[in-house]
Amino acid sequence: MLARKCRYSLQSDTTIYAEIIINPCCTIVISVPKLGQRIKSKLALIHFTPSEKNVLLECYAKDTAESKSIVLELSYSDALELCQTIDEVKEEHEILMSDLCY
Repeated sequence: MLARKCRYSLQSDTTIYAEIIINPCCTIVISVPKLGQRIKSKLALIHFTPSEKNVLLECYAKDTAESKSIVLELSYSDALELCQTIDEVKEEHEILMSDLCY
């Protein structure tokens, strides 16, 4: 069970990339080096919102509206791939926790 790393170009400016790390302990780190943005959060605090042409990824540092946040515009295919990766990490985490209980 290892951290998964992904890199996606932003739809608002395809020369800017978001680097995303999904950790086995169900946390996520999102960095946009070119914009100097970085946030670490729980997977439960990210939201995908479909827009007319793309998908907005919103991530909050804490479970409050006032917390630091980051919003990225991803293509549908990139958002789907990220969702699938997150689901795989969550499933692996659940299996590991279940195995540790026996």
